Amino acid sequence: AFEFSQIYGLDVVVIPTNVPMVRDDANDLIFLSMEEKFEAILGDIIEICGKGAPVLVGTASIDTSEILSDYLKKKKIDHEVLNAKFHAKEAEIIAQ
Repeated sequence: AFEFSQIYGLDVVVIPTNVPMVRDDANDLIFLSMEEKFEAILGDIIEICGKGAPVLVGTASIDTSEILSDYLKKKKIDHEVLNAKFHAKEAEIIAQ
């Protein structure tokens, strides 16, 4: 609402939800290096996997998915990579 009012000069009316909001907005995390970022991602993956839950990680590029895969391999974390390089294998993984 602030952005529309201050930047665009538009009037804003906030409409309340009909049920309490359950979304938990987290603060942005800023890292000094890509290595720090990947280590933090690995920490989250390890924590969630430790609870027995599956994890789906999206990346912005094939290269980034492969770098993250390398980090997972170093930590001996079993994983599958779906990044549009191996279409037949990806179809098989999705079918599971």
